[in-house]
Amino acid sequence: MEGDALLVDPLVTLTSDFGTGSPYVAAMKAAILAVCDARFIDISHEIPPFDVSAASFVLWAGTQDFPPGTIHLGVVDPGVGGVRRPLAIQARGNYYVGPDNGIFSLVLRRTRYLMAVELPRPASVSATFEGRDVFAPAVGSLGRGQPLVGLGRQVEDLVELADPGPSVVWVDNFGNLVTNLAPPVGRLRVGETVVEASARTYADAPSGEPFWYVGSLGLVEIGVRERRADELK
Repeated sequence: MEGDALLVDPLVTLTSDFGTGSPYVAAMKAAILAVCDARFIDISHEIPPFDVSAASFVLWAGTQDFPPGTIHLGVVDPGVGGVRRPLAIQARGNYYVGPDNGIFSLVLRRTRYLMAVELPRPASVSATFEGRDVFAPAVGSLGRGQPLVGLGRQVEDLVELADPGPSVVWVDNFGNLVTNLAPPVGRLRVGETVVEASARTYADAPSGEPFWYVGSLGLVEIGVRERRADELK
């Protein structure tokens, strides 16, 4: 009707180490849909198993361009069922839901979060699948409009991964090495290979020679034109 607000289903992203086609991903989506209608975007389910550091990078890189109000579910959780806290966080106008094991480290380092709550664990939930039984219902509640403060006890001192220093934080599908360095840089070393040349893009680089460039995330990356930089010796 004229004057009525247009209701839009909440946007939910998912990141995990479950693997593409995993029934666990479908189970989490079903648990969310049991609480609210939602639009889903899968950022990645190919995080290396148990690699919280890689998950932290992918979650930061993959979620920074979504509109305010998006709910981001991240589940790479080698400590599932243990003492680590289940969290829901409000940061950058968006929500992040997942384990308090450092998976949100890069997000938290680049923005000041407004609030974090510890989600309750009902006695009936699976001890090995809190992604479905704890995190997904919280995502659904946020998508339905429930305030974050109503989901659990407010907490501080969230777990952050130790700063690794200058390092490669991700290897993309083409073998390019994404570092955590901001430009400009001098010489870089990958194994026994010294990288001194730089280029604006791959087309500007000599074939077969390693070079560094500024990638789309604003970070220094190392590539080899039409070859894989992760195979440098």
